[in-house]
Amino acid sequence: MKKRWSLISSILCASLLISACSAADATQGKAEREAVSVEVATATNQSLDAISSLSGTLQPYNEVNLSFQLSGVIENIEVEIGDNISKGSTLANLIDTDYQLQLEQANNTVDQASASVSAAEAAVKSSSVSIKSAEASLAAANAQINSAQASLDAVLDGARKQERAQAKLAVDNAQKAYDNAKINAERMKSLLDQGLVSKQEYENADLALSNAKTTLENAKESYSLIEEGATEAQIKQSEASVESAKANKTQASTGISQADAAKEQAIASKEQAEAVYKQALNSKEVAEQTLAKTILEAPMSGVVLDKLVSDGDYISPGTSVLKIGDTSQLKVLLPVPDSEIKEWKVGDEVNVTLYDEVKTGKVNIIYPQTNDGTGTVSVEVIIPNDDSKWLPGQIVKANRVSNDNKGILVPIEAVISNGVKPYVFKNVDGVAVKTEVETGDMVNNKIHIISGLVEGDEVVVRGGTLLLDGDPLKVSGGKEE
Repeated sequence: MKKRWSLISSILCASLLISACSAADATQGKAEREAVSVEVATATNQSLDAISSLSGTLQPYNEVNLSFQLSGVIENIEVEIGDNISKGSTLANLIDTDYQLQLEQANNTVDQASASVSAAEAAVKSSSVSIKSAEASLAAANAQINSAQASLDAVLDGARKQERAQAKLAVDNAQKAYDNAKINAERMKSLLDQGLVSKQEYENADLALSNAKTTLENAKESYSLIEEGATEAQIKQSEASVESAKANKTQASTGISQADAAKEQAIASKEQAEAVYKQALNSKEVAEQTLAKTILEAPMSGVVLDKLVSDGDYISPGTSVLKIGDTSQLKVLLPVPDSEIKEWKVGDEVNVTLYDEVKTGKVNIIYPQTNDGTGTVSVEVIIPNDDSKWLPGQIVKANRVSNDNKGILVPIEAVISNGVKPYVFKNVDGVAVKTEVETGDMVNNKIHIISGLVEGDEVVVRGGTLLLDGDPLKVSGGKEE
């Protein structure tokens, strides 16, 4: 037994010595070798299911045919097929000469209607002034009647001392009223000459002056009669003054009626002018909107997919001019067998493959009926395309992703097989480490690693055929594939 353990110990010591020497030789060889340029990828934990391998044609997520709402001749199309466009940018325009003329005519009509409204408002104000002037004339006529009647009474009855004082005061007041009426009449005459008041307003002021003059004369006559006594002729004159004052009152009342009628007519004219002005504004707005329709703007950001007309072409309303689409996202309609449709859900992830590139899309719509004669149900999948590498019209393959069955996947290029047992080279701190692996099935151009790797391991995918275990590495890549 002692001899056996002695032999085992000798073997272990020899093995350790040999291993140490080998390690030293390997370390010396590693130091002597230059770093090998390789590309690496990261082992990822992904779905192992590839359900219903399907194909379809890529389409823009949103596609719009643009047209003008007017007929006319295309003046300029400012974009070409493939141009990127922003929402609100100008894409094309029509020759707008006729529409510019319509807007100019509408503006002229608005200006004329506005002037009519202003004139009508001035007429309303003028008629209001005329009414006030006529009312003043009526008041003056009433005062004239009272004064004339008082004069007549004084002539007939004689006068007392108090009456003489009142008669003298009436003369003074009438004199003041006459002086004011004279100043006002002279001012209205000046304004009339300047075109700032109407003739009616001046005539009303002149009538008020005439009435004030008559009132003053009557007051003086009354005062004279009181002082001197009245003759028969004076009595008749006083009676005539009363009748004249009554006639002036009638004239003033007629003037008020006429001024009221003029104001009502001015108000009606103003309302009509305002209605015409409003209609003119509406016509102008329509002309502006029509002119704006000669410019075709982008309703969304995207890319020009097709150009359907050329400069100089005559088009009718609704004629398609440009086709634009949003290609920052793409969509594909997948014909899923109706026997499998129950496995699909909105929001499911779908691996979409174009050549060697795989993108992850999501189920957006599951149509509620089968396609005629095919036994399939259309499923719309939305695919991100921010890099714009994929194009509408390309044919892609698609597999629905299941979250229930996952495993480690690496690109097939990472696995090296020499006929004995497959292996990969891991990148461990910049050194190639040969690692044997157990492989499973292929899933979307990747191979399932049953054992030997864990999620996050970096494996060499290019440049590994000449590697030796322990070689220094010059690494590029490292992203998930």
